[in-house]
Amino acid sequence: MVRLQFALVGGDARAAWLARILAGEGQRVRCFALEKAGLPPKFCAGSLEGCVYGADWVVLGVPAEKQGRLLTPLSVQELETAELLAALWPGQVLCGGMLAQGTALAAVRAHLSVCDLMARRDFTVGNAALTAEGAIGLLLRESEQSLWKSRALITGWGRIASLLAPRLSALGCQVTVAARKAGDRAMAEALGLAACRFGELEEIAGEQDYIINTVPAEVLGRAVLERVRPDAVLLELASAPGFDRENAEALGLHAVYAPGLPGKTAPHAAARLMRDVIAAAIREREENDGS
Repeated sequence: MVRLQFALVGGDARAAWLARILAGEGQRVRCFALEKAGLPPKFCAGSLEGCVYGADWVVLGVPAEKQGRLLTPLSVQELETAELLAALWPGQVLCGGMLAQGTALAAVRAHLSVCDLMARRDFTVGNAALTAEGAIGLLLRESEQSLWKSRALITGWGRIASLLAPRLSALGCQVTVAARKAGDRAMAEALGLAACRFGELEEIAGEQDYIINTVPAEVLGRAVLERVRPDAVLLELASAPGFDRENAEALGLHAVYAPGLPGKTAPHAAARLMRDVIAAAIREREENDGS
């Protein structure tokens, strides 16, 4: 990767590792809103403006923002997305995960380039693989059961579910996939898994040792949760709203909430993925500029 200047603003442990990786490769790195990450003082800027000034790439977290504010879990700083945009200069690249449509439009109007990591397949596939691996670790940690000879229900058949289900099956788990589309159910069955419709969840929920939700919608309502055994593990991998958390807690279920899992279970590997995808995006821009 060519030598550039990177400004890392906010984010979780992935951002801290990304700073170390980029600096180790000889890149110029400045960070802001990461003071709890334990980074060397030479990386840390005293202000947002000082961090982003002169940067070629301004990299945010994954996800980057929520309700108009940057996500800064490793900082006491609370930063409005508009505040960041006001500090940037035309020609800079704004990079992050799940940038709001309004943010992307405002960035383009300000003559910035935008790189949404969650819009790139090379990132989302790698992120899903890390999530699937982390989910298996959580299931083992949170239960006194083994995966071998257990039963697991996975809701959805997106990137995460389609990578997690075969991994669980390979460990001896009897996996059922609940999916809306007939084609997705057919694919699950072609891989040797069981499949059902969402309307059948109430019938089979009580048979499961593990229930993993990957659908960002309330497909596990109270009627389904009432059938879940108290000793089962209910794992949330989807973003809000996901399953009915209030009812899960009221029913005393063993619920584990783990959206953004790679940042918690494998931040170094997740940062390496970010670095590789950013490098690929830089190469693509160079090729397009040269064509």
